[in-house]
Amino acid sequence: MFPIVKNMSPIETNKRTECIVYSRVVGWLTPTVNYNNGKIAEYRDRKTYKLSSEKIDSCSR
Repeated sequence: MFPIVKNMSPIETNKRTECIVYSRVVGWLTPTVNYNNGKIAEYRDRKTYKLSSEKIDSCSR
């Protein structure tokens, strides 16, 4: 089965390319493809936070 995109046309498998996802932890960028099973589980359970600009501004003073 082919994946469907917004315009509802299928993407042929031979025209797709691999997307490498990087994760940033403590300043280091690491491709997630190199993760072992434990790190993959940890990555899935990770929560992302969005700070308001007010909180960011108050921290930089």
